[in-house]
Amino acid sequence: MRYLFIIISLFCVITSCKDSSNPELPKKYISFTNTTNIDRVDQDIVISKDQIVTVLDSLPANNIPVLKDSTGKIVPFQLDDLQKDGAWDELILVLDFKPSQTRKLELTTIAPESIPSFKSRTNIRFGIGTNKSNVKEVLAQERKGDPRTNDSIFYQMEGPSWENDKVGFRFYFDPRNGIDIFGKTTSDPVLDKVGLGEGNYHELADWGMDVLKVGKSLGAGALAIKYKDSLYRITGIDHTKFEVITEGPIRSIFEMNYKNSKIGDQHIDVIHRITIWKGQWGYQSDVFFKGLTDQMKLVSGIVNLKPNQMNTKIFNKYNVLETFGKQSENKDLLGMAILVSKADFITQEKVDDGETNIVNTYYTVMKASDQKPTTFYFLSGWEASDAQFKNHKGFEKMVIETSEKLSNPIVIN
Repeated sequence: MRYLFIIISLFCVITSCKDSSNPELPKKYISFTNTTNIDRVDQDIVISKDQIVTVLDSLPANNIPVLKDSTGKIVPFQLDDLQKDGAWDELILVLDFKPSQTRKLELTTIAPESIPSFKSRTNIRFGIGTNKSNVKEVLAQERKGDPRTNDSIFYQMEGPSWENDKVGFRFYFDPRNGIDIFGKTTSDPVLDKVGLGEGNYHELADWGMDVLKVGKSLGAGALAIKYKDSLYRITGIDHTKFEVITEGPIRSIFEMNYKNSKIGDQHIDVIHRITIWKGQWGYQSDVFFKGLTDQMKLVSGIVNLKPNQMNTKIFNKYNVLETFGKQSENKDLLGMAILVSKADFITQEKVDDGETNIVNTYYTVMKASDQKPTTFYFLSGWEASDAQFKNHKGFEKMVIETSEKLSNPIVIN
């Protein structure tokens, strides 16, 4: 009996005598693969809720999914509700990759109160008041006509602005409807305070400055419609609504909704959805339409008011319109580019002063329909932001790498 007891005891030690009522659940993982031969820093990644549920089998009530690296640290992320129904539908994050690298992250769930805080690297700001001293941020705002005729309204930075850790932009919230660039010399969010103090954001400050003169051009990626060989700016004069969709440390999205826009003898509805990600030198535009005719094409452009060299090229799956030169308001080097997929690209043209109400603009013509959005990307590189933009070769390298990343998304398994 003594020997039998010893044998049973040894068996329990070998099998760890685990309680079968509390088994250790196997860990779940998601793999991410860089299929290119380039480094990818702050590569944006979107994982749908359906993908997450498929890996986890189910999503525990009152818990949220998180991804952990090999050290067990939670990777910075955010959950976005793009359907605006009160429930998240996408988990987004950015990861760094070496050429051809695969990264494997553990997928698990935690209680919402256990989420660590992440440093904010994207920001949307629309400040409104009667003067600088009483400005408050709004997440939605509508306008009709031209608000510049109303002395009781003050728009901080003349309209909504958006930024990441690389660059910033702003809309003129009036019928000019142009887009301007804030060159940044800091990775910190700054636009909450710009335009409210004594300083002038058209002059160089410790954070950067407004580097672009827009005039009557399309500036840095504003919209127009080409109809019967004429250009029509999307002015929003009949009805425009600004609305924040999501704002977080990794990605921020807002929409400009233009109702009943007059295009020649026609009227259409246009939604311009703008997305800015951490770590990127620009923003993404998704343009939705209602009421288009076959004769209407989407146009976006780059201002041509200062000395520059214009190039049109094809990189990977994208047609690129780019300019580079001493075209900043600081009289130093600035590069700008519009990237359009070859599937949506039609042509690239130039409009000079006097031809139309849109002047001094290089522009790209794109396909458009009511059935699906048209997507394009606007990039900007200012030499004071990064030394790589002190010559055209450095700017073009960034454009080429961006097109390669867009052409070869990270593979998720």
